[in-house]
Amino acid sequence: MLPARQGEAVTVAKEALARLRRVFGNSELAERIPGEVHRMGFSRILFSYIRHNTWFVRSAYAADDDQLAYTMLQVGRAHPRRLRRPLPECEMVLSGSPILIENPRSDPRLHSELVAVTNPKAYVAAPVYAWQTPVGLLHADAPTETGDVDVAERDLLGLFAEGVGAIFERNLVLERLRAMRGAVEEHTHKIGALADGFEDELWDNMDLRADADPAGGVQGVFQRERNIIAELTLREKQVLQMLATGKTNAQIADRLFIAEGTVKSHVKHIMEKLGASNRTDAVRKYQAWDAALF
Repeated sequence: MLPARQGEAVTVAKEALARLRRVFGNSELAERIPGEVHRMGFSRILFSYIRHNTWFVRSAYAADDDQLAYTMLQVGRAHPRRLRRPLPECEMVLSGSPILIENPRSDPRLHSELVAVTNPKAYVAAPVYAWQTPVGLLHADAPTETGDVDVAERDLLGLFAEGVGAIFERNLVLERLRAMRGAVEEHTHKIGALADGFEDELWDNMDLRADADPAGGVQGVFQRERNIIAELTLREKQVLQMLATGKTNAQIADRLFIAEGTVKSHVKHIMEKLGASNRTDAVRKYQAWDAALF
């Protein structure tokens, strides 16, 4: 039995969950979980993933015994177990409730390889759920001179596992949002490239019509334009105009409904075409042309 009173133990569990909420990737979260369970008073902890109804050990912790933790991890990874009866963890996942296993050394239903390594007097376990789907398992014990884990520790680990499940859910949502954002940005970039190609073709046609214009005054205006910015696409001209007003890449991207990376690409092309050494030089050339035009 853990020395902390029930109220204190719950407080410690809440503090552990608060720290884990600052972890926004599930891979790092899986690594951190055993150490946080140790802070709650447990001595040896395993965290496992559930994949295709199979139990895969992911991370381990053993107080003051790194070698044991390493051995637990290696043995668990070498011997994944299917979650099926009569394995107690199978019933636990089906019921959604944490379990207390007493006298595991003589229980033939258990994960015999891990029991042989840890030789526990008793242990508790709890399922981790994300959207009503079992995604993980927590195992822990706390052997002391006065005893080991009991129903209080079982319930405490179950409470902690519920909180961990909520963090897994949040992180999965964030991962999906990041993936969606990446896909949208890639799609937007492709659309922008297609639009720029169309604008290039359109602008070339406008230049051809301007060359054919017999009006000397108008021809002179177009000639001055070509001398400085004829190589720019319509989109690049838009970007350059906004640069001249002091807008940032992010502001330009927001105004033109394109990715910020696309704006950076446009700025690079603008500087190359104008022979500008930097953004400021490109804006100076544009402003000089604009002043000459009027």
